Amino acid sequence: MRASQRAAARYAVKEARGTTREEWDQWLRDSPGGGHALQSFEWAEFKRGQGWRPLRLILEKDGEVAGTGQFLLRSTLPVPGSLMYCTKGPWLPWEDEDAVRAFFGAAAAAAEREGAHTVKIEPEVFAGREDVKQLLEDIGFQKARYDLNFNTTILVDLDGSEEELLTRMTGKKGKTTRYNIRQSLKEGVEVVEPEDFEWAFETFYGWMLGLAGRKEGFHITRPPEYFREVMRRMNAADQGRFFFAMHEGEPLAGGYAFNFGGKLWHMYGATPDKGHRLQPTYALQWGMMRWARQHGITYYDMVGIPKREERHEGHPYYGVYRFKKGFGGEEVDFLGCLDLPVEPLRAAAWYRLEPLYYRLYQRLRENVFY
Repeated sequence: MRASQRAAARYAVKEARGTTREEWDQWLRDSPGGGHALQSFEWAEFKRGQGWRPLRLILEKDGEVAGTGQFLLRSTLPVPGSLMYCTKGPWLPWEDEDAVRAFFGAAAAAAEREGAHTVKIEPEVFAGREDVKQLLEDIGFQKARYDLNFNTTILVDLDGSEEELLTRMTGKKGKTTRYNIRQSLKEGVEVVEPEDFEWAFETFYGWMLGLAGRKEGFHITRPPEYFREVMRRMNAADQGRFFFAMHEGEPLAGGYAFNFGGKLWHMYGATPDKGHRLQPTYALQWGMMRWARQHGITYYDMVGIPKREERHEGHPYYGVYRFKKGFGGEEVDFLGCLDLPVEPLRAAAWYRLEPLYYRLYQRLRENVFY
């Protein structure tokens, strides 16, 4: 029996129509690897308001959920048809070739039904998984023109005691990190979750604007309404939250994090100035880690460092890399974005047009297409 026949015999893939938020999020949490906040029901509903339409697929084995993938569809006119984008997904048993082939066979069929010419995925699979890379290449995936979210990051394992976590901060920078954390706390800096969302957003976004004005390489590519809405919605769904480092009632540093399925992602960070003698950014990160541990979370993604080939002192984010590295996490690379041309001619036309379309969209809408 051929692989495709075996896959069809062992697995079924269904479109989850009319599913509830609770059902989808539970299926996602139960998927191999535990999912991502950008695959959650709330994220897709937020993106619906930005012009994208969700399509959710469930991989089943013997009637039980074995994997999930939430796709977002959007028109690519003037290229006829649409794009079908699986943000930070899908979540599959990647070691099982039959399962992977069954899922993407169904995804390609769904794309054809929906008039999509390209299926774009962004799996959080480590770049070193040559077996998965080869399998996806055999299925027909190609490296996309752009990686749309950071695919190089630092993951911090929060399992263990607080003293063990501090001990993992090794090397010269790690020792500095430990010292700055302890010194900041000794000086009375505390990390809080503000109750007033509007105050938190206005304060934080004001700092982001200031950061864009003074930091080379930092640009705000979306309007304030985008940030307000995504933060508000994820906050209301208990999948996003502000953290502020405070000293004697004064906010000194802030971060916004997504949380989902036993994981925490530090999505945005900002401060009102270049630095502060109380080292509030160190206290902030430590406070977020402590919050995660208190809520049973041991997976902390610091979200975004320069790629290895770009990691040098001249890079505008090299200082961010050095800061994050001090917390003792592991530097990892994910596969990034991959494209499956479902309708080759239109997919090729979109690939050629995409850079111009991207720039025009940014100029006309003052926002990012994806």
